[in-house]
Amino acid sequence: MTTLATYLQADQDLASFNVSLQLGDSEPLGEGVKRVTMEQLELAASGFFDGEAVFGDAVHQSRKAIKRVRALLRLVRGELSERVFTFENTSLRDTARLLSEIRASQGVLDAAASIRMLYGELLADGTFEEMLQRLTRRRDLMELQALEDPNLVGRVVRNLERGYNRYSAWPTDPEAMRVYKMGIADSYTSIDPGLGLTYSTGRKNMAQAYRSANAEDFHDWRKRVKDLRHQMEFLAPLWPEVVVGTAMTLDRLGSILGEDHDLAELGELLDARADLCPNPRERSLFKALTAQRRSELRVAAEILGRRIYAERPKSLNGRFGEYWEARKMAIAGSLDTIVVY
Repeated sequence: MTTLATYLQADQDLASFNVSLQLGDSEPLGEGVKRVTMEQLELAASGFFDGEAVFGDAVHQSRKAIKRVRALLRLVRGELSERVFTFENTSLRDTARLLSEIRASQGVLDAAASIRMLYGELLADGTFEEMLQRLTRRRDLMELQALEDPNLVGRVVRNLERGYNRYSAWPTDPEAMRVYKMGIADSYTSIDPGLGLTYSTGRKNMAQAYRSANAEDFHDWRKRVKDLRHQMEFLAPLWPEVVVGTAMTLDRLGSILGEDHDLAELGELLDARADLCPNPRERSLFKALTAQRRSELRVAAEILGRRIYAERPKSLNGRFGEYWEARKMAIAGSLDTIVVY
């Protein structure tokens, strides 16, 4: 169980981020986006060929990979044309939704286990044990039903393969881009609008979430936090010492908001399915502990959110524009030092 103190730690580990998810040091933007999105689409489908024993892990891996691709599409949205972006984003969203209930069944189980772990020293032996067993059986049944569905996994993999084939045809050569009238130019102007929109939308979502205290508004904020986190990871080579720190803070913020969301979904589930926690006293106690935990999580989320969104969107765009220009100069400088024998 991750404590709030751990969430708020300021440590930064530059080696903890996957280099394959980042723009290469001298890699053109279009080639980098195409490479990462294709690798992630392949990853999103690959787990489903590993057998029933790891089906739950495959679902989680697939949804995470799809989120990364959607975040990058948002980053270069202006270069894709609104028609292409809308088609690809909708296709990925609908594919992920095919797996959402399966993933949610694991999420509410993890949320229940986290409450018992966090407050375990204060509870009598066996408290919430029956609820955990019933939530586990519910998760197992949902996974079994999905595995027995002759169409579900096939539809997911087929959609991902089709997306992979479309992305593989995206031109990255500047000459080809002029002919096909599509592509991603190797310029900061290609990411400036998308980065600014992701950041400013997240900023507004945070304000709305704390105004309303509504679980759905916090969930909307979490989506944009995840997008910005993946975009920062991709852009980390622009200035690793700064950008990776931001990405890691976003990662912690996303985890906090994810736990809050899972606890909210679990509360709604127990309201609709009292049989999952049949002891009314335990159910009442669990709701009280959940409310306490969610209150703590939202305090921590506000602290991290204020750090992330302290900057004005225009300032953020300008700062990353400077990072981009510095990267260009570094690349040009390294090329100038090449000696030809």
